Amino acid sequence: MSVCTFIASDHPLPEIAPSQDYPLEINIDTGTIYDGGADDNFFLHIFNDVQSYTDKKYGVWLEWYYTDGRADNIIKYIKDNLKHTNTIEFWHVWLADYYEYEESPVIHSRIISAEELTVKDIRDTDSAQIWNTPDKTYPDRPSFYRLIITP
Repeated sequence: MSVCTFIASDHPLPEIAPSQDYPLEINIDTGTIYDGGADDNFFLHIFNDVQSYTDKKYGVWLEWYYTDGRADNIIKYIKDNLKHTNTIEFWHVWLADYYEYEESPVIHSRIISAEELTVKDIRDTDSAQIWNTPDKTYPDRPSFYRLIITP
């Protein structure tokens, strides 16, 4: 299992790929990643399991290494797709096939307009800790994060 950030909508969402191939260098010794830093160097892939997390019908999952420029492009993508639907959701979750009631995630939701949405909102959601046990009553439950974005 792993962490996943995805975008969900009631309207089909297009996939996105970088405009060119970029370098990818991972240094395990220093814990650094270098990918060229280009603002368009990210992928949005069809997310077939979207209805396991939301009532939205369509989703794309985000493959990226965060930069402010890339987050700005995600905001533009969200705003463009809000022309076709009333809300878009931006999620950060732990992928799993099934949760027992006692293990179901705590979902932290926030509603924000597209005009108020900032790169900080994208960064904070994308980097939020899934296993931070924020609720001491349910320490074994993961935290999922959802931004509900309105036009």
